[in-house]
Amino acid sequence: MKSKRFSGLAKICVLALFITCAAAFASSGLQTENGKTAVLAPGKHFDRVLIVVLENQDYTSAMSDQFLSKLATKGTSFSNFKNLYHPSYPNYLAMIAGTSFGTRSDHQVSFPNDAEHRTIADLLDWKNYAENYPSGVQPYLESSKGKYARKHVPFLSFEKIQKESYGNVVSVDTKDPHNAFVTAVEMFRKDPKKSSLPRYMFYTPNLDDDGHDPFYSSAKGLQKSSRWLETFFATWFPWDQKEMKGTLVIVTFDESEGDDKNDRIYTVFLGDMVKNQTVNKEYNHYSVLRTIEDNFSLPQLNSGDANAAPITEAWR
Repeated sequence: MKSKRFSGLAKICVLALFITCAAAFASSGLQTENGKTAVLAPGKHFDRVLIVVLENQDYTSAMSDQFLSKLATKGTSFSNFKNLYHPSYPNYLAMIAGTSFGTRSDHQVSFPNDAEHRTIADLLDWKNYAENYPSGVQPYLESSKGKYARKHVPFLSFEKIQKESYGNVVSVDTKDPHNAFVTAVEMFRKDPKKSSLPRYMFYTPNLDDDGHDPFYSSAKGLQKSSRWLETFFATWFPWDQKEMKGTLVIVTFDESEGDDKNDRIYTVFLGDMVKNQTVNKEYNHYSVLRTIEDNFSLPQLNSGDANAAPITEAWR
C-alpha cells in the first residue's frame, strides 16, 4: 500500500515539475516552434514601452527648444546620448534589431525570413503606429507616399513581418481625433484588463510631425516637431496620468543634424518608474534595445545590443 501511495505521489511531483518548467518557458518571452509568442513575465521596471522617434536634430538644438527642455526635466534625460549612423534608415533598423545589417543608406531593403534577421517583434507583442501609412489588405512597401516614409517604419523591412504580421503596422490618421492610436489608448485607460496595449510600441510621426520637413531648415523642423509633440502628450497620450502607470515613454531623435560628428541627440525617459535627473554616461540606440530586453528577461538579438550597456540609472 505504501509503495502505491509513493508511486502516486511521485507522479504528482513529476506533473508539478512539468507544469513549473512549462510556465518558466512561457515567461521567457521566446517564441514557440509554431511561431506564437509565449506569455511573458512582468517587466522588472516597466510593463510596456512607447518609443517616439523625431528627426535630425543636435542635442543642443533640441535643448534650446522651450517645450523639449521642459520635458527633459520631467524624467531621466541623457546629455551624452548618441545616434549610430547617418542617414536615418540604419538607425531605425538598429533600434528594433540590434544591427543595421550592413545598411548605410536610406535605400529600402527587405531582409529574408531567417534566424539571422530577427527583431524585437520575434520576442514581444508589438505595434508600429505610423502616421499616414497607406494600409490595406496587403502591406504597403513603396518608399513613400505623401508625408509617409517607409524608412521610418523599420518593421516593414523584414519579409517575415511583410507576410505574417504586417497588420501590426497600424495607420494613424492625423486628421481624425479618434484614430486607431487614440482609440487604443482610450480603451486601455478605461479598462486595461479588457483592452491591453502591446508591451512594445513604436510610434512613427509623418514627415511634418517628426520635424524632417522642411529638411533644409532644421530650426523650422524643430519647431514643428516640438509643437506636434506637445499636442501629442496633451491630447493623444497623457503619459503622466495614473491610468498609464507602468508605461515607459521614450522620446528620441534618429540622428543629429547633417553629418555632425558629435552625434549627440536628445533622448528622455518618461513614466512613473523613472527618476527626475540628467544622466551624463554615454548611451545610444543599442542601449535602449538592450534595456528593453533586460527588462523582460529576453535574449539579445544581435551584436549591437549584445555589446551595449543597459540603462540602469533611470529607475526609481
